Amino acid sequence: MKTDEDILRLNIILEDQAFNSYKEDALFVEDPSIAKILENIMKDEASHSERFMKALQMLKGEKEEEEESPLLVFQRAVEKGIKRLSRPWLEMFMSGVIGAVHVTFGAVAMAAAAGATFSAGKGIAALVGAVFFPIGFILLKLSQSELFTENFLVPVIPVLEKQERIFKLLKLWVLTLLGNLTGALLFFLLVKLGGNHSLGALPGVFLKHFAMFKLSRSFLETFVSALFAGAIITTMTWLVLATQSDVAKLIAVWACIFVMAIGHFTHVVVSTSEILLGNIFGAKVTFKAWFFKLFVPATFGNTLGGMLLIALLHYLQVLHSKKAHYDYLTRRDEALKAVIREKLRL
Repeated sequence: MKTDEDILRLNIILEDQAFNSYKEDALFVEDPSIAKILENIMKDEASHSERFMKALQMLKGEKEEEEESPLLVFQRAVEKGIKRLSRPWLEMFMSGVIGAVHVTFGAVAMAAAAGATFSAGKGIAALVGAVFFPIGFILLKLSQSELFTENFLVPVIPVLEKQERIFKLLKLWVLTLLGNLTGALLFFLLVKLGGNHSLGALPGVFLKHFAMFKLSRSFLETFVSALFAGAIITTMTWLVLATQSDVAKLIAVWACIFVMAIGHFTHVVVSTSEILLGNIFGAKVTFKAWFFKLFVPATFGNTLGGMLLIALLHYLQVLHSKKAHYDYLTRRDEALKAVIREKLRL
């Protein structure tokens, strides 16, 4: 039952106990020669303990380089989720505002890239635009800003584990969504104030096209499209948690968001920004059309897609692993205690 890590920890404990025992004896020894012997022994014990500690650190380093298990990712999500749910309301709201601005930059980059390559054909333009669209989400991740749709995994798991209240989760959802909509509206107002050419000549045609396309879908089409978008965003969240490499994180973000862009899946915040900017370039948009044809089906679709298609499935994935891991820790601790008691008797 004992692993290499258990054995190293056990020896560190025993070396520390021996060191303290010799130290206590040295306080009552009157003979200088015996005191010197005890001092040398203590140095040896300290040296042994240090070597065991270095070996333990090396072992941990090797384990960190190994592929992460779903259970480890799950445990990391619980810790991050508790922190995310415990933030002040203003931090939640402002993270949402900044996040919307960042992904809108990505939408503008996509439209500009598509506009620059339109002469090569619509398919090429769409492909090139999708390549550049993840820029906004990379900005989002690096700046620690936030989207409403990123909160269907990390903050949900502590609630499922009964470590946090559902009220905190609902508060996070409401504040980040309001922040996202505020950020999208702020970006729109600034462009409106500056005029069409404040974004340059390239994005205009495609922003208008995106807006008209998103509002041309039926309620059901938008809902299903949003289901897939929610699943993709939540997959991205899981992948970012699952790796410690910054390069791997960026690749995961780019890959997931590229799929979302090339598939024209509906993301409530990004699509809202596209519709608002498309309105500036001539798309006919009304509040009623946006609310009932995009906001309502996209919000529900993103939420259900993220939670049911990805978050819940990952939760079910680790349920058995959680119990097996707990049973292992219990047996390991009992075995470790037994070995310590036996060695102490010697």
